[in-house]
Amino acid sequence: MPSVLLLTALLHTVVPQPPAAIPADRIAPALQRLADSIVAARPRLPGLIIAVESRAHGRRWSVAAGMSDTARRVPLRPEQPVRIASNTKTYVAAAVLRLVEQGKLSLADPLATHLPPELDALLRGDGYRTDVITIEQVLSHRAGLHEHPAVPSYAARLRTAPQYRWTREEQLRWLVDSLAPVGPPGAQFRYSDSGYTLLGAIVERLTGMPLGPAVRRLVGFESLGLRHTWWETLEAAPPGIADRAHQYLSGFDSYAIDPSFDLYGGGGIAAPMSDVAQFLTALLDGRVLAQRLTLDTMLAPRSTEMAGYGLGIYGTVVRGVRGYGHSGFWGTSAVVFPEAGVTVAVAVTDQAEFRQITSFIGEVLRIFGAGS
Repeated sequence: MPSVLLLTALLHTVVPQPPAAIPADRIAPALQRLADSIVAARPRLPGLIIAVESRAHGRRWSVAAGMSDTARRVPLRPEQPVRIASNTKTYVAAAVLRLVEQGKLSLADPLATHLPPELDALLRGDGYRTDVITIEQVLSHRAGLHEHPAVPSYAARLRTAPQYRWTREEQLRWLVDSLAPVGPPGAQFRYSDSGYTLLGAIVERLTGMPLGPAVRRLVGFESLGLRHTWWETLEAAPPGIADRAHQYLSGFDSYAIDPSFDLYGGGGIAAPMSDVAQFLTALLDGRVLAQRLTLDTMLAPRSTEMAGYGLGIYGTVVRGVRGYGHSGFWGTSAVVFPEAGVTVAVAVTDQAEFRQITSFIGEVLRIFGAGS
């Protein structure tokens, strides 16, 4: 694992290379043809949204193909928001790192120092060493925490009680009543939505604000122009927002599922994919965190899993081009490719098609002449 200082040096010596020259007026038609061809070739895929930013062109594009609502045959539009699920973790991690920059916590702090006492007691009762687990370990999924979505009966409620309103405490109780710790802190990587649920509680405690407004202020949604990004039910939807797209789970329409199923830090944000691309571009450009060293700390991999998971963000290589981003359960993925100067955010509207999303991102890079 490279040190933060080494990663800093490497990142600072990279000079972004512009993609092969392609006239800006040809990009939107090329992206639309790509989206149309993908949906046409995959009968199980209801719809697809592609959002792109290009530094060389100084432009943004967003296209869609297919259906938003298959039952009513409503076409999907590029500006429609989707539930971005675990892409939310990057926003939460950025908010926690802003609190670090403000001196309100340290990555080395024990989890117990900042957790609400009732949640701390709940975890301790299940054998979690909250006095040893650090904030950094939780951010990087190395805290030894299991996760409540891994409980089969919890996931089954997607279908049996889709409108049930979960609380954070109930979800964590589901975890400790059903699953044991996966191991000692720092010993292994284990992806954990529950860990980010705990981080959400810490953000609320340190800011004295509900999670949605707290992350909005810490990350700077308004200054970044994220006008159509919001935390479902934790804050009001933006005025004039388009109808949220329907997202499916092997044909099951998840539209009516209460957002509390995945709301308190591991997920929770709804946004158009264009806003997701805009956020990631701003993050990697240094417009979210106050110090470059903080961003380098965020990007530095703590594990080899997921092509190098850092703090709420992981690495990937597509067509030989290195990128940084995250994905989400319902079929979203967003990646910044600093060397190519391109950001790509894609949503497939049936989770069963998610395994193909990296290849779709690769086809977008091909349009921009990036990679092998």
